[in-house]
Amino acid sequence: MRSTRRPLFFLATSTAAAVLAAATSVAVSSPAMAAVPAIQPGNRPTALAGAENGYVGGDRLITVIPGCRVSREAAPSLALLYRMAAGANVGLGARDCYRPLSGQVSASANATAAGNSACAATPATYPDGRPRGTSMHGWGKAVDFSEPRGITFSSPGYRFLKARGAAVGWNHPGWAEPGGSACPEQWHWEWVGDGGTVGGGPVRADVVSLLPAADGGGYAAVTGLGAVIPKGSARSFGAVDAVPLSWVIVGAAPTPDRDGYWLLGADGGIFNFGSAAFHGSTGDLRLNAPIIAMAPTPNGGGYWLVASDGGVFSFGNATFYGSTGAMRLNSPVVGISATADGKGYWLVAADGGIFNFGSAAFKGSTGNIRLAQPIVAMAPSAGGAGYWLVASDGGVFAFGDATFLGSAAGRGIASPTVALTRTPKGDGYWITAADGTVVNLGAAGDFGPG
Repeated sequence: MRSTRRPLFFLATSTAAAVLAAATSVAVSSPAMAAVPAIQPGNRPTALAGAENGYVGGDRLITVIPGCRVSREAAPSLALLYRMAAGANVGLGARDCYRPLSGQVSASANATAAGNSACAATPATYPDGRPRGTSMHGWGKAVDFSEPRGITFSSPGYRFLKARGAAVGWNHPGWAEPGGSACPEQWHWEWVGDGGTVGGGPVRADVVSLLPAADGGGYAAVTGLGAVIPKGSARSFGAVDAVPLSWVIVGAAPTPDRDGYWLLGADGGIFNFGSAAFHGSTGDLRLNAPIIAMAPTPNGGGYWLVASDGGVFSFGNATFYGSTGAMRLNSPVVGISATADGKGYWLVAADGGIFNFGSAAFKGSTGNIRLAQPIVAMAPSAGGAGYWLVASDGGVFAFGDATFLGSAAGRGIASPTVALTRTPKGDGYWITAADGTVVNLGAAGDFGPG
């Protein structure tokens, strides 16, 4: 069946105050904030404990997008930043990420040859004569961004980074600002999410998903490094944050019995725990676009993976019903949900456009309205005849038999929203932000930040 985008049927907006007031439980569980800001012109990244600049081992680095590896500490927030940029239709790439010592020597030599010796960090020397890295790239905590038409101090990519980078821990140092030095660099940004050298308040941006407990009495937050943080009655069946990863974790899905879950890497690698069985992955395939979400079949005997171009990959007893992989999209795909009968699925794009396949019926979209922030995820209703969409600011849009119970928009949550997770009965939901903030609405309980 071809993908379908149709006019809006029913829309419940995040500003519907009357409905919001009817929510039976509303709370915001947020991490504590520190007084000293990490995002400031003079702040710089901290060194990696136990490592040498430019000699960082592969187990301390992780791939975020093809050709861009950074330190594990910086990776989840960078992955989120790229996903935010894609949702805003900003074509950010990477010219340089982790830079080993050899790369630092080369960059310094090239700058000197061009008569700009001050425009690249010059390697120093250890007492024994060995060269020593000095660039922040050598810690895997700096990125030189790129754009298709070149990044400038007035380009869309630079404006996006100035507007959104700070919220996820990425700082533009003072020397790189216009007039800040002899060599300002619009492309150079540094991760100070751990507080940086000024010891500022951490800027956390690593939560990617929320797994509900079987009885609705808790949940477990999942991070971009594969940590699983249970709260309430939720249990951890295993995690991957203690092992080296090739790619960042971008999502997770519970088994139907809630006695297990899958963790999903951006390369489509699958990590299964508890009752979750491994049915296959795209980890060994060359993808046209990164994997961004997954949806299990109703009995857990398979799952679908979806890439940002809408390409769908089916495993186990999941049947392929179609994709948008060959279509030219207005916005990237950001989520997938399966129908209750397992014979279809919906894809949602960042503009809220819905693509339905198999038995999935179109219930409405935000594709024809102007959104305050892009859509970042979707969740199916308990009855399987509707879905919720959630935007980066926590705004919620309900369609079909999915009931609008309120939103997180306007609650002063600085971190971008990453997920909406319904209770088992569908009479409530949790909205989760990248810093672990959880907003509970309807019958969803408050069990603290993730």
